[in-house]
Amino acid sequence: MTIHLKQLASALAGAAIITLAGCGGSGGGGGGAAAPSGTTSVSSTIIDGAIRNALVCVDKNLNGACDAGETQGRTDAAGNVTMAVPNGDVGLYPILAQVGTDAVDVDNGPVATAYSLSAPPGKPAVVSPLTTMVQQAMSAGATLSEAEKSVQGTTGINVSLFEDFTKAAAPTDGSPKAADVARMIVVTTQAQNKTLGGLVDGTTISLADLNAAVQKRLLEILPTLVAELQNNPPPANEQPVAKAAREAAVVAAITANSPTPLLTVASLPTTVAINQQLVKDAAAPVTAYVPAAGASLDTLNFTDAQNWFIRLFSASLAQATQDANGLTRFVERRFRNNAGNVAKWSFGGNPQDQSDLHWNGSTWVACQVAQENSQTVRDAAGNNSYNYCDSYSTGRGTRATFDLNGKKMIDVYNQVVTAGYTNLFIANAATQLGAASFPAGANLFYQQGQDLTKAFAYYPGTGSVVSHLSAAILAGGVASTQAAGTGCNSPGFANGTAPLIGTQTLEELVASFKGTPCIFNQETLVVNGVSLPGDPTNSIGGVPTVSIGTVGSAPVVATPTSYFTGNQWIRVAFTGNGTNAVTYYTCKQRQITGSPRSCTSIGSGAYNITAMADGSRVMTFTNPPPQTAPLTYNRVFVERNGLVRHGFQDKNPVYNRARLNTTAMLALLTQLNGAPAQFDPELPQTLTAASYQGTWDMRDAANAADPGQTVTFNGNGTASCQDNHPPVASFACTVTITNPATGAFTFHGQNPIDPTGTLNFMTGTGSGTFSDNSVIPPVLKQFVATRR
Repeated sequence: MTIHLKQLASALAGAAIITLAGCGGSGGGGGGAAAPSGTTSVSSTIIDGAIRNALVCVDKNLNGACDAGETQGRTDAAGNVTMAVPNGDVGLYPILAQVGTDAVDVDNGPVATAYSLSAPPGKPAVVSPLTTMVQQAMSAGATLSEAEKSVQGTTGINVSLFEDFTKAAAPTDGSPKAADVARMIVVTTQAQNKTLGGLVDGTTISLADLNAAVQKRLLEILPTLVAELQNNPPPANEQPVAKAAREAAVVAAITANSPTPLLTVASLPTTVAINQQLVKDAAAPVTAYVPAAGASLDTLNFTDAQNWFIRLFSASLAQATQDANGLTRFVERRFRNNAGNVAKWSFGGNPQDQSDLHWNGSTWVACQVAQENSQTVRDAAGNNSYNYCDSYSTGRGTRATFDLNGKKMIDVYNQVVTAGYTNLFIANAATQLGAASFPAGANLFYQQGQDLTKAFAYYPGTGSVVSHLSAAILAGGVASTQAAGTGCNSPGFANGTAPLIGTQTLEELVASFKGTPCIFNQETLVVNGVSLPGDPTNSIGGVPTVSIGTVGSAPVVATPTSYFTGNQWIRVAFTGNGTNAVTYYTCKQRQITGSPRSCTSIGSGAYNITAMADGSRVMTFTNPPPQTAPLTYNRVFVERNGLVRHGFQDKNPVYNRARLNTTAMLALLTQLNGAPAQFDPELPQTLTAASYQGTWDMRDAANAADPGQTVTFNGNGTASCQDNHPPVASFACTVTITNPATGAFTFHGQNPIDPTGTLNFMTGTGSGTFSDNSVIPPVLKQFVATRR
């Protein structure tokens, strides 16, 4: 970390409430002279383009500055420097390059705003923006190989990050060009340094503090940076004025679109304080680990006493006690109150996500409600490693700890929000929190994590199955030129009743979705006397393509106000040049049904198929288009048990959380009347009736063709039902979960089905009996249920 020992005072100007103390040679040149006795010649090349007159040193005290007494030198015209490094220091410390306004970038001209670059210990040959990101990833405890893999995964760069990209050929696999990504890291860094440089006073915030804070934030926003660069790539033979304008436009797009905000004058002081505290914690005397039961609040979204969401991690005393491998364990708890109905579960954004299956390295498993996750005890610097949900994800993290005793809750909350942390939200916070303060023992953890591995996963319900239409429809074409009852005019296609075919193999998936749409005449919806025209060429893009995801959150509505929602369907077809080629598309979304229309090609890539140990197979994709950047996952397809399903592999960007320890959490939740301020970490998470929310299909167990009934348990405690026997119709119904632990329920709606039975929360299946009153006398029959 590049932090000095200082107090955070003047820059906070009394506005922030956490002000804590933090802890904070010989030279060489570009020539190749023999190293003096007791030293080793270490050569480095400093690049964005090659950088002349950069000050380069072995950052032995890890403070982000080239200090007197540290081995150092200046780069020559080619960006090269050779330093005589004491033998005992070789390979042990980062190489730091301070690029000042007296430096010149061979490719980009004189340096107008100073910045710094670094390379990890043991990798001195090239110091670049990419090696700087690797070094930052290592600051959270990752190893060198883990850090490089993480940055490669985030940027999509498929070559070594330690090579001289100024001499490398452009990639031919569609992946980003390393030099282009590196350049935008520098440009964005300089934009941040220029905006924030006025806070550097040499006492409270140093230039090294600023560089460390900016580099850490750049690591977090790399996915957005790469996406915006791909949206506005550099053309060949770009002139300097046009280049500067394009780069400024990319920085503006990053600023506008990044889920994690760039640093601001208001947020920098807190970020620097966090970094300083990390250094102070690392320098503190090592204390013995003492296990204790407790919890930490990870996520809070609080509207009022009847509507909130909470995610926390807890450990009983036994779980907090180290096992024979030195590991402790913890469980995750999730609570959501919707109009007074509290759902409890432990994994995924919604209760039904608890059923997700993931590949743990040897088999497909679900993360159980009482799943124990493992982690190492944090070292003095706050670093640890973790294994979440039986290898759903593994990673490393670090955290800085702040004492909240006597601090006003509203002041702490405002500082967290101002610093750019989005995991805590309280509506009308000033009113909700009032003048309340945190008690003794309350702590705030500013935590940074990096998931290093992510498992393949899929939802096992019926809604994840990939289905396709008949070969005649999939062949596409212009409907007006095809005979009635053939091709795009096949029976049922126009009104959505054409039979869907479950895709059984990945080969069938590839053969079915070739990207040739059915094209019809322009469609116009008339709603309340208002005409809502679609595109002149009404191509139905969902037929020959398969979904990667949807970008946007505009709802699908029964009474539309426009033809399209404004969302983007991102889809793929198995067509193009080369082995296993795919073409990516962006499609518009029809507002009345949510179906895709009018698709446009946006890039190409390839698919790969991996065989798993149990005989299942997983398809992944290369070079996803930049439009997928807002998605939190990469699409995969899983072939298992005779069906192909939409699957996913979560992305693994760096994440930052502001967490509260047990004392602080309980104090805050008590203040927010209605949240579960009391729970016992010694007791496991229990299910509630609202945990079973979701859509369940119920049909006659003896009749596989029975369309049955569809029952939706809403989060607010209500239910909605549909009879799928023609003519399909909705009807009033009530559902009561009589025993949340077992899933026992009773249902009342309309004859012939009034079932009672049990639902399995984990597997998303159920069974029971119903009285078939369509015959006299009524017959008691068995039903089966499946969650979509």
